[in-house]
Amino acid sequence: MSEMKYTPPRLVKARRTATSLGHRVVPVELLGFVLNFIWQALSAIPFTLKRYRAETMRAITDMTWGQGSIIVGGGTVPMLVVLGLVIGGSVGVESFATLDLISMGPVSGIVSAFANTRELAPIAAGVGFAAQAGCRITAQIGSMRISEEIDAIESLGLRSIPFVVTTRIIAGAVAIVPTFLIALILSYAACRTVIVQLHGQAAGVYDHYFYQFISGWDITAAVIKVLVFGTAVILIHSYQGFFATGGPEGVGIASGRAVRASFVAIISLDMVLTMLLWGVNSAIEFTG
Repeated sequence: MSEMKYTPPRLVKARRTATSLGHRVVPVELLGFVLNFIWQALSAIPFTLKRYRAETMRAITDMTWGQGSIIVGGGTVPMLVVLGLVIGGSVGVESFATLDLISMGPVSGIVSAFANTRELAPIAAGVGFAAQAGCRITAQIGSMRISEEIDAIESLGLRSIPFVVTTRIIAGAVAIVPTFLIALILSYAACRTVIVQLHGQAAGVYDHYFYQFISGWDITAAVIKVLVFGTAVILIHSYQGFFATGGPEGVGIASGRAVRASFVAIISLDMVLTMLLWGVNSAIEFTG
């Protein structure tokens, strides 16, 4: 039988109250721990750019191209290029099929200018970045943790969070912006190809409506969205990998937990950023 701790009768209620309050404090304590980790990672960006340039460049190369493949071991460039083409083609198919019901198929360029730019392309970039780069970050940092490489880094006098996490935040910002712009352009081209080539619509009419509704602010806001998504994904996956326990199985569990958290964060941040950048009642502007 297990040994029971004696509590005086008059202290039983006080002990239960303290235990209940302790359980309520745990989430607050965890939140403070996470916020402290985020602060250490973000505030160390100037220090990292000055001291850990070589590691930052290595992280940029690895995150951008990986091993050169599209799926396994690949970087973000091949993945986002494929996603851009597929999403643009899908928007072209669905928008034309819907608008053609009311004889407005050629104005599908409006849908491409708004849907691709404001919502679909940024979300796809964030999800693709989480699935490709995020999982690798958790696996890499998690393996460093369970093999005690992070402890070895600290024993050498290096700051582990800037060296391991902040370098990847900088690399993600450098890699995702030009890659996203390439994917966005490809999504425009894919949508136009579907409307003009497959459905035989006039290219001039499509281009007219597309350029009437596309705007530089929408593209800038989309880049801001992607930067926020990428930073959130890296922080989530780095946190899960940095504090992974339980050997290889624990790293796998941390990766799954990080992916789920990343997807929820991307969708939630998208809603918040859409309201902040365009307002609750977003106006449609003509630019031509």
